[in-house]
This record gives sequence, C-alpha cells and structure tokens, in this order.
Amino acid sequence: MDDNELDKLFGEVSEAASKPAKETSGDSEKESSKKEDPDSASSAEELRENGFIVKNYEDDAGSDEDGSENDDSEEDNTSDNEETDDESDVETEDGEGSEEESEESEDTEDGEESEDEEEESEASEKRAPKKPVKKRAEKRTLPESFPLSKRGMTIIALLLVIIGLAALIYFLPAFRVRNVHVEGNISLTDQQILRDLKLEYNDHLMGGVSGNILDVIRLDYGKTEERIKRENPYIEDIRVSIKLPSTVDVTVRERRKVCYIRTPDGYAALDKDGIVLELSSFDANKRVRPVISGLTVKGAELGKPVKLGNTNDYKKAIIVLGAILAADNASVGDTYSMFENTSELRILPSGYMFLTVYSPAGKLVQVKLNSLEKISDNMAWLLYAFNSEALDKTKTKGFLDMTGDDPTLREY
Repeated sequence: MDDNELDKLFGEVSEAASKPAKETSGDSEKESSKKEDPDSASSAEELRENGFIVKNYEDDAGSDEDGSENDDSEEDNTSDNEETDDESDVETEDGEGSEEESEESEDTEDGEESEDEEEESEASEKRAPKKPVKKRAEKRTLPESFPLSKRGMTIIALLLVIIGLAALIYFLPAFRVRNVHVEGNISLTDQQILRDLKLEYNDHLMGGVSGNILDVIRLDYGKTEERIKRENPYIEDIRVSIKLPSTVDVTVRERRKVCYIRTPDGYAALDKDGIVLELSSFDANKRVRPVISGLTVKGAELGKPVKLGNTNDYKKAIIVLGAILAADNASVGDTYSMFENTSELRILPSGYMFLTVYSPAGKLVQVKLNSLEKISDNMAWLLYAFNSEALDKTKTKGFLDMTGDDPTLREY
C-alpha cells in the first residue's frame, strides 16, 4: 500500500471521530445507508485483506435514549480489537488514540451545549419578567364555606321560629283591637276610661304591652297603667291586659269622693285617705256636700294627700261620714240618703262636732256629737228619725244633742 492510500484512509477515520455529538436524524439515516452500501462493504474487506481494521464510531451523545446503543457498539468494537491483538502495535496505538480523541471531543461538545442551554435559559428569564401567579378560587360548597356546629344550627332554627312568630303576631287580625271590657268603675264611665287609655279600634294588641318583666310576661299595659293613675286621681288602681282574640280587659278600682274641704282658692274634693281628687273654685250654684270645716289646710295638690295642720281631726270627721254612709247602705227600701243631704261637718277646737243635715222635707237639722264609741248606732237612729219624719214635726228651733246616752232636742 502506498502513502496516498494511507493518507486517504486515515483522513476518513479522523473525519468520523471529529463529528459532533448531536446529529440530526437525517445524518444518521445517511450513515446507515452508507453501511448498507455494498461498495463500502467491499472496500472494508479490501482494507481487512491488506492488514488494517477501520473503526467507524457512531454518535454517542445524540440523546439519553441512544446512550445504551452506543455503549453496545463500543463493546463490540473492543471485542474486535481483542481478536486482532496479533496485529501490529502501531495499528492498535493509532486506533486507541483516535478513540480518546473522539471521547474528548464528545465531552467538550456536551459541556459547551449544556453551558449554551444554561445561558439561554438565564437570558430568557432576564428578558421575560415573572408574572404573579393567580390562584384559582377554590369552589366550596355551602357547608364548607360556613361551617356550623349543632349549637349554631339550633340557634339559627330558633331565630327563624321567632321571626316567623313575630310576623304572624303582626299581621294576624286576631291581634287587632275589636272589643274592650271595662269593670269595677262606679263614678267613671266606660268612655272616660277608654279616653284615658288612648286606645282606638283596630290598634295592635301588643302595642301597649310594656312595663317591668312581670308585666311583659303577663301581657299587661304596665306603663299605660302608671300613666293613667298619675293623670286621673279617681283611679286608685287599674289593670289592662290583652285577651285573644282581639280583646282588651280593663279592671278598675276607684277612689270615692267623701268630702270637700275649704282652701284659699275654693274647694278640694278628698277621699277617705285625704287624697285630693278635685280642685274647684267657689261657685254658689254648685252643690258641694259634705264640707268638713274647722281644719287648718296648708296645701292641696291634685292626686296627692292634702297637707293639714291636724290630721286627727280629719280622721274623726271621716269616721263620722263613714258611719253615715254605712247607715244608708243598711237601709232597705228607703229613697232618702242622709249622706247626700249632709251639708257640713264642723270640728271645734273643744273636740265637739256639729253635723248639719237636710231632712227629707228640706228642714235644716243640726246634730251635736262628741264620742265616737257609739257613732254607728247614733247614725242608724238618726236615719230612722229622718225616715219617720219625727224631726220634721217639731217646731222647736234648736239642735239635737247626741253627746249623752239619749238623744235630746235642745233649743238655741
């Protein structure tokens, strides 16, 4: 073999070793076609006959999947080299040198490619700023969004029940005022009490429920009751409560006027406890009976106890008037009322009392009283005397003395 053929042969071997590690699929197909070419096979046989072995190295670093195939080819080549160990040392050294050069070239190409890829990735990161990643809102069901315990569910159920009851109470006609029942009133009329209540037809029954906790539980008009007692002194006590359907029950306890007393401005009507029920000026046409005279009046305010200099005298007068009223109530079948015809009860500083009464015939009779021990019996006897017209038949101008054991008619 001459020198030109050797140069040509070694030149092909070096070109195969200096090929890049990553080739396209088209190049690999061309190489496979060359291997299958019969001309190339015959040239290889010619070289083998001449005593040389040509090794063609395929790309090892094309991809991670082709690595195992390249390893197998290298093992095959090494086995061929072992079979030809009886060949010359020059040929093996040249082959080994070519292998080392191809491996070094593959390593360098792999390193350069990895560095290029890293630089490209860094450059792309610098060019494209990172966008904030939006988190998708997780779709949750109602129980997951509002976790409730058994206690919470119970509270919600109770609230719904309360709201439903409130709606029924507000809209149902059974909770509207249709009827009002008033009882216990004597001197006051039903219309006067309704006017004080300020209650109108078709008002809501629950509109007046108020007061303390007990009043609210009993469904009473507590604040309305207190207002009426302040505004109307004749009402000692009143209770207003609702009754389904559509009914308001009113129970009244009145104060009864028993006497009048003189004040600097006129008259003050009092009950048995001395509560001022009325205040009026002097009116000659107005009949004011009975009047308690001889008291020292310091002040009189509507709805409050009268202020007197001596309350014991007032109590004595009230006892006498109470005995007169009891005698009237005990009389059956008589139309004459001694209490209504009592004009005045005067209390003297000495302790005596003078009672002025009109008889059934209209005669003015004065009665002198002292002790209160037998006052009930004395008033019962006096009423009998008026009904029997015994005092109207006498022509004596005087007074009836009832301070002793027996009533005595005395002249002035």
